[in-house]
Amino acid sequence: MKNVKKLMGVLAVTAVAVLGTAAGAEQVAPAAAQGTPAAPAETIHVKKGEVYTLEVKDLVRIAVGDPETAGISVADKTDKKDATGVRIAGLKAGETILLTWTKDGTRKAYTLVIRG
Repeated sequence: MKNVKKLMGVLAVTAVAVLGTAAGAEQVAPAAAQGTPAAPAETIHVKKGEVYTLEVKDLVRIAVGDPETAGISVADKTDKKDATGVRIAGLKAGETILLTWTKDGTRKAYTLVIRG
């Protein structure tokens, strides 16, 4: 029983770290149940101090697991007319997860690798 409580605490802390708030974790649960991928779909490599722009069609929400490793923001303009950019800034060497959501409810996970 003690191990179960410990595991539940670790899961709650992980959800808060990835989503920013416990309320955000509740919003993701229905999407995860609808068959959205749990494992990162692709890996993005960024050098510390550099910025990479990821194009995402119909973007509505973004989240990063460790904001000290990678900074994220929405870029209004991209080369594609119907895509929004997600600016990924390499802040310190390490790995974290980027989550994106689109208008149709699809959630996609990316592994961000920041090289020093």
